[in-house]
Amino acid sequence: MMESLSKAPPGSIILFHGCAHNPTGIDPSKEQWKELIDLCKAKSFVPFIDLAYQGFASGDLDNDAFVPRAFAQSGLEFLVAESFSKNVGLYLSLIHISEPTRLLSISYAVFCLKKKKKKK
Repeated sequence: MMESLSKAPPGSIILFHGCAHNPTGIDPSKEQWKELIDLCKAKSFVPFIDLAYQGFASGDLDNDAFVPRAFAQSGLEFLVAESFSKNVGLYLSLIHISEPTRLLSISYAVFCLKKKKKKK
């Protein structure tokens, strides 16, 4: 993976599965994630983390959140897509609008984390 990613142009958006990689089920180790984060920094990549299977890799939602936390601690700007349909059964009718003819359902949300500017 590192060899292939090192050939990607700087500034590329790189899609990662945060845990329980689909379709292989094989996840990088914590050390390998640190190497991937370093590569993302060196190549100015924009990581996009798909966390649709949080809780399925280890059976622990908190433990399976390692990847976005590691990216956040690294100071990189990145995107996270999290689905709650598989791990906690939130599929439809999550949010209701007051008009009976309009129903807004959210089962996939995208969040953008930005670096905080350091005070001088």
